[in-house]
Amino acid sequence: MTQEKTDTASTQSRRAQAIGIIVREHQGLWRTLDLLDQLQFDMNINEQRPDEKLFVTIFDYIQHFARRVHSQPSEITLYRLLGARDPELKPLLGKLSNGYLVGNEKLNELRELLKTCMENWPQGRQEFSHALARFTEALRKHIKKEEGVVIPRARELLSDEDWREIVEARDQENDPLFGDRVRDEFKELRHRIVSYTPERFGGLGLQHAERITPKGEHKEMLSVENVATSYGQIEVIHDVSIRINAGEIVSLVGANGAGKSTLLMILSGLQPVDRGKLTFEGRDLLRVPSEKRVADGIVQVPEGRQVFKDLSVQDNLMLGAYTRGRSPEVTEDLEQMYNKFPILRQKRHNLAGELSGGQQQMLAMGRALMSRPRLLLLDEPSMGLAPLIVEEIFNIIRELKEEGITIFLVEQNASQALALADRGYVLETGNVVVEGTGRELLSNEKVREAYLGM
Repeated sequence: MTQEKTDTASTQSRRAQAIGIIVREHQGLWRTLDLLDQLQFDMNINEQRPDEKLFVTIFDYIQHFARRVHSQPSEITLYRLLGARDPELKPLLGKLSNGYLVGNEKLNELRELLKTCMENWPQGRQEFSHALARFTEALRKHIKKEEGVVIPRARELLSDEDWREIVEARDQENDPLFGDRVRDEFKELRHRIVSYTPERFGGLGLQHAERITPKGEHKEMLSVENVATSYGQIEVIHDVSIRINAGEIVSLVGANGAGKSTLLMILSGLQPVDRGKLTFEGRDLLRVPSEKRVADGIVQVPEGRQVFKDLSVQDNLMLGAYTRGRSPEVTEDLEQMYNKFPILRQKRHNLAGELSGGQQQMLAMGRALMSRPRLLLLDEPSMGLAPLIVEEIFNIIRELKEEGITIFLVEQNASQALALADRGYVLETGNVVVEGTGRELLSNEKVREAYLGM
């Protein structure tokens, strides 16, 4: 075979590899959309209460796809190269790129509508169903544009060097669609969808726990009223008022030095209050010492993990249950932590200081959960972690809420924190300057400009 024929075959191979990956992922999305149609029919015609866990897993899959394909601020390599070859396509490619971002926002809205639908069934069904129909229709149009215009034009116009750049972008931030690691993530999410899908729809029908609604959900759990505190002569928190209802995720976002961690220390009893009121489940929290607050269910996962590095992983976990003694329930909870965080089981005899940052964060969360918290305070859980681990941490936080734990999340990653939150507050130099639902804050122009980079 001549060199020219060899090069041509190589180009065709790279082109086929890249397009094949896109088409296979599209096939996964088509099957998922068909399943959503079946579930919607079941909900509307058969009046079947939605399977919240299945819907959430499907939304996770689609949202994961959107975020992986369009990782800001980078571009999609295929779109960039094709736009350079055919400038007339740039408006369409720009619209498709923006579609990933808009779709992400619509998925967050669907999560909120699903939650309302589940809590008020059958009220809320119509609004959720209409939003779901609009979303699936838009996603189908998006995929058809890629398959009907983008892929044929790319096959026709892109050069050998273009296809080489696309294929060699594996596992890189600029275009992670083609990475083996990322495709493994899609595979795992698809497996969960298949497992949770009822047998009558072609799935495995795996039984799974429904969302646990804690007693008193929607009732106020924690109230902070006009609280102020100082470091020496300098007041750093100024008459801050917030509330957290049972069963919520409430996010607190703000820049470094805004006072976020200080507020958590106040709630944990580690920072004195100059003035104001703290009420937890109707009781005056200012009269409760810090060590008693843990026993009462207020537990903090501190910034920077702060695991006991010279103790084993298992000893760290057991320390989380020190207020509970050595009951059989503690042993059962330890096993649950190992099921929730499999890496901790594998590393249980290792010293905590030998773990990576992400593993230490999971250990810190597991240690806190061993105390059976009712209010979990999370201080910058994503700090210093790789994007893949950050996604896993936020998935775990979402699961904890489904298990009935109320969460106060302090986080610099404002977009992730607010997308997850029922409600949120923005703290600037010790003052609450904006508050609202997570969705409202995500769309607030001031918040978008200052904290979301938009």
